[in-house]
Amino acid sequence: MILLNILVLVFEILYYSMFMYYAKGEGKFKRYLLLFSLITIIMMFTGTNSLYSYLIFVLTTLYGLKYIVKIKTSLYDMLIVLIMLLFKLLIEYIIVFIIYFVFGLMIATLFMILSKTIVIFLIKDKLNIIYKKLKVKWDNNNFYIRYIFSCLTYFYIIITVISLINF
Repeated sequence: MILLNILVLVFEILYYSMFMYYAKGEGKFKRYLLLFSLITIIMMFTGTNSLYSYLIFVLTTLYGLKYIVKIKTSLYDMLIVLIMLLFKLLIEYIIVFIIYFVFGLMIATLFMILSKTIVIFLIKDKLNIIYKKLKVKWDNNNFYIRYIFSCLTYFYIIITVISLINF
């Protein structure tokens, strides 16, 4: 089981690194790997079962992009991190509802960690295009993109709270 947990952490780091690298289209991939490896280590010490830990994740990602990856960041990058987390949840919930009830936890976990990485690899060209289109709308100060950002933030918080509740 420890091997499975380590494998999950490695693929989480790979997923976050690939998503941000392909979406931003700048910086070195090694720096993204370093950033998300450090964030994963920090998260292991702070715990991962609270809203506080998700706040730490988002903030350390934003500061890490600026100081470790050494790229220009803005509040817009928080929207991209939020989209990254929501996309991850979407893939995970789809896998859990389809695979978990049929094959069990071990197979669902393996399929989940592989599928996230494969999906990101398949849509890597589209991520930067979406990033640039949303950036233009953000820079033009369109109300609806900022409204969507607020709604997505609340939606993510609600989904996270529901996920953290132990039945």
